[in-house]
Amino acid sequence: MKWLLLTILFLSSIVIADDKIEIELSSGEVILADTFKADGDTLYLYLPSERGFGKGHIPTAQQLAFDGNDVWALDLHTSYMTPKNRSSVNEFSTDDIVELISLTQDKGFKELFFITSGRGAQLALKAAYQWQTQHPDDLYLKGHIFHSPHLIKGAPALGTEAEYVNVAKVSNLPIYMILAQYSTKYFRAKEILQTLKLGGSSVFVHRLKGVRGGFYMRNEEDLTKLDLKVKADLANIYIQAANLLSTVTPLAPKTLSKRKSTKSSLNFSEPMLKTYKGKQNIALQLKDLNGNTVKLSDYKDKVILLNFWASWCKPCIKEIPSLVRLGDKLKQQDFEIITVNVGESAREISDFKKRVKFDLPILLDDEGKAVQDWGVYAYPSNFILDKNAIIRYTFSGALEWDSPAIIKTIEKLF
Repeated sequence: MKWLLLTILFLSSIVIADDKIEIELSSGEVILADTFKADGDTLYLYLPSERGFGKGHIPTAQQLAFDGNDVWALDLHTSYMTPKNRSSVNEFSTDDIVELISLTQDKGFKELFFITSGRGAQLALKAAYQWQTQHPDDLYLKGHIFHSPHLIKGAPALGTEAEYVNVAKVSNLPIYMILAQYSTKYFRAKEILQTLKLGGSSVFVHRLKGVRGGFYMRNEEDLTKLDLKVKADLANIYIQAANLLSTVTPLAPKTLSKRKSTKSSLNFSEPMLKTYKGKQNIALQLKDLNGNTVKLSDYKDKVILLNFWASWCKPCIKEIPSLVRLGDKLKQQDFEIITVNVGESAREISDFKKRVKFDLPILLDDEGKAVQDWGVYAYPSNFILDKNAIIRYTFSGALEWDSPAIIKTIEKLF
């Protein structure tokens, strides 16, 4: 009986999600939030990415609460009845989030830190900026903790420099940026940092070598041993980040210029190669899996499909079979497919090829230089070069490369 009592007392000290609360706002919206209570002074406010939360954040939130920090995770997709997709964050009301921030302060919290990822970073920056302009002398908001923030405006054309959203250029709160190696933002850390610093933000970058993007949201069965190790320590990383951010006194926020929003038209036709309009004569010199140096000029007088990919990228894997079929169909032509793997070692790729069988030339961009030279911001990204090494077409995303329309376009280059 004594053992049972001790067990009950121990279990009662373990923090789980206390409540799913409903927060009624003046707009008439009701925001759902999972709360992890600690009755402390610090609140970590989780905002979802465009893909929501999943369940992977719960152990970290529990640990934060166990260590004396309150956590609110806002279920905005359910609250606004919005499907999870790339543009879902645009459906969330910044005014509602700003009002909710004030409500958390009324609850007695002394400081608030945002935690989010992907396009959720845009929402966090907008809400923080708007709240600060309404409360210019209030230091309640202490900073942001971002996983791989997506701050790019729209979808940049391949070979061009991305334009960043305006709010990223006026942010003044300190930011702790966590970048997993196997993610699209890892090799873009410098330009993201430079953009965020324009408004006066102090930016700290925490690189996670060998860790897969999205590890903080995924279920444990989908993670590697290293992913699991980092995820288990994530609450400590957040706490250390918060302590660091708290040492920074932010400057006054800059003025955000107002711009009229434009809606892009939707095109539901079959995906087609896009005519390239960017810079030409881009160098490419990388090593292959055997350590040999390969140059683009080695493939003189050939039409080339240059494919940027990674083994952790599901769309990349999806299009591999069609790339192989395309190569088979054009094998009698002066045509070559060259793939550039981004950020992975020769050993990792060899292990991957044991699971996914294909025989295409693979070059290693382990430092992300080619990605930056060629203006690649997402994977897969593809370039079609004619026999004079002029880039003629591009395509971002997975494609059925052996479709008749695609083959017909490529054949015009022979």
